[in-house]
Amino acid sequence: MVRGCKILVKNIIIICENSPIGKNSALESIRMGAGISAVGDLNSVKIVLIGDSVLLLSKNYNPKAVNMDENSNIFRMLELADIEVYALDNAMKNLAIAKADLLDYDNIHVINVKELAEIILEADTIYNY
Repeated sequence: MVRGCKILVKNIIIICENSPIGKNSALESIRMGAGISAVGDLNSVKIVLIGDSVLLLSKNYNPKAVNMDENSNIFRMLELADIEVYALDNAMKNLAIAKADLLDYDNIHVINVKELAEIILEADTIYNY
């Protein structure tokens, strides 16, 4: 870093594509986003779920049925941190998840690939989880 020069990070995106079944990547991306938003002076932290990770947002996903931990406290964390969560429409289509199948959370948004590209272009930092 050049002396006297500050790098300002204001918009962070965390992208996750791993299934919540058998891995904690999707949950950890949310924990990471909540942690970053709690300690930073940021404009936004956004979680983008693509691929199989969109299963995490389904009302029909039952973590106990696949021997995983409950995730209800994770969504409370999202509410407290006021984090926007985006689900890629193509991933939902591939998994036969309709918008009506998503959890009732005001900050969940379904986006297409073009909207994803716009979100990525606005980011100062992107984490792929």
